[in-house]
Amino acid sequence: MFLDNPSLQLSISTSDLPGIIKAILKDRHWKKFDVANVKLVYVPHWFFNFDIYYESPEGVETYSSQMALNAVTGELNPIIIEILKEIPVEKTKEIPKDAEVEPTAISKEEAKEVSNIKIAGQLKIPKDKITTYGFRLVYVPIYRTWVTLGKRIQRIDIDGISGSPMNIQEVPEKERGILEITADTLEALKTPKGWIDYSKKAGAWITEIAKATGGAIAGQFRKGGLINWLLTTKSGQYTLLTIIVLILIYLVLKKYNLI
Repeated sequence: MFLDNPSLQLSISTSDLPGIIKAILKDRHWKKFDVANVKLVYVPHWFFNFDIYYESPEGVETYSSQMALNAVTGELNPIIIEILKEIPVEKTKEIPKDAEVEPTAISKEEAKEVSNIKIAGQLKIPKDKITTYGFRLVYVPIYRTWVTLGKRIQRIDIDGISGSPMNIQEVPEKERGILEITADTLEALKTPKGWIDYSKKAGAWITEIAKATGGAIAGQFRKGGLINWLLTTKSGQYTLLTIIVLILIYLVLKKYNLI
């Protein structure tokens, strides 16, 4: 299939997506997920240059840069600009047959007006201080993936050039339970660096917990008992984790005759 305007060359394949999604979700503390659907979409963007004029003690100065405006939603897409600065990308009009092409909704003239307003709003400067020029329509390949996270389905957009997430701010961060935190701790303690890092953290946690809770810990003991407090409250869970870490560090140091 051929496009009327050039697109950025696709370099990420569908076989790369599981590993990319896993890395993205790991950063948000999600370990279990299923990919429900994947769709390759070519989204039109208006790429353009812009100059900003401002006054300084030395006189009038300018700042020049580039930006991309989504020709469907009207949103600025600085991520694509940063990717193109780091990765040399070819352009092509031929795209995969099974790809979907989104129709352009914003004309060139509309893009010129919208881009001024968008940049002015983002930088908090008057729009008459901005000059935009060099508009050209280029399609950006984006994988739209849907994954199941617990009981919800989350859409994650991944650019087809570098594999970067386009909407990472929309992916919720999973709250980790005590077992998950402990499992991560055990994994980290497999290295000497991990022992040192966690021994430092353990001491810091004890101090912070004491400052933050004050007499509240004793109150929790009276209400539900020590075990209940350790397992059901945040302060208790971190205290339990600290105890576990200290015991593990002690056992490791004892094993290697370091104490």
